[in-house]
Amino acid sequence: MLWDESFVSWQVIGVTSQPTAVMLQPDGTPITGWIGPFPEGEVLRLAAEHAG
Repeated sequence: MLWDESFVSWQVIGVTSQPTAVMLQPDGTPITGWIGPFPEGEVLRLAAEHAG
């Protein structure tokens, strides 16, 4: 979770509303994102796929 009082990070990754989740690779590259509730199963699957 990232708190950015300036909202600059929101602009950079395209967040336009809350709740929004963006899954990032360790180097900061976006994997995917969700607006609204996000699917736990998909999050876990993607985390396993991209684990270093």
